[in-house]
Amino acid sequence: METVEIAARTRKRLERRDRVYAAAIELFVEQGFDETSMDDIAARAGLARTTVFNHFSRKALFLEEWALRRRQRAARALGETDPAGRSLRELLGRYFAALAEVNAEMRAETTAMMRLSLNNSDVFLGHVLAGDLADLVLASGARLRPSTDPAQVGRLLALGYYSAVVRWIHLEPAPFALDAELSAILDTVLSGALAE
Repeated sequence: METVEIAARTRKRLERRDRVYAAAIELFVEQGFDETSMDDIAARAGLARTTVFNHFSRKALFLEEWALRRRQRAARALGETDPAGRSLRELLGRYFAALAEVNAEMRAETTAMMRLSLNNSDVFLGHVLAGDLADLVLASGARLRPSTDPAQVGRLLALGYYSAVVRWIHLEPAPFALDAELSAILDTVLSGALAE
């Protein structure tokens, strides 16, 4: 019985966290990040202000969660199979295609959130996305040129991704197909990184 109660409490806590997160993102898109207070988020979520702070102690944590959820969705696109021995181009291509898809599905959200997310992280020193991409390079077992390492490939791909998305959201309608742009960036980076 205790296990069932713990599972129910955990589920309710996660549901409240999701409500808080959804309310915050909606408000950031509607009225802007700086214009949205934690009280606004609590009111939109229908929860107490302390509940909001229990889940997200600072507004910047919503930005981290937003980016995390997108990376998790991209990782799910890779499936459950072991990446070892799989084509690095295929792995990264599927990952980038999933990121392009989520951006396209939620263009208004991406437009409102991407610059905020980038402004509150240090993309040039080592963003989490760069680490995730480097981990995929390592997990694939791909042979790289001697002068190249997985962290470098991850950083280049992450910077290319963010550059493409920022250019893509800058104009309405989108000036190019994001999935095609990301595929071209991937091909360019990998052609220089992989051993012959």
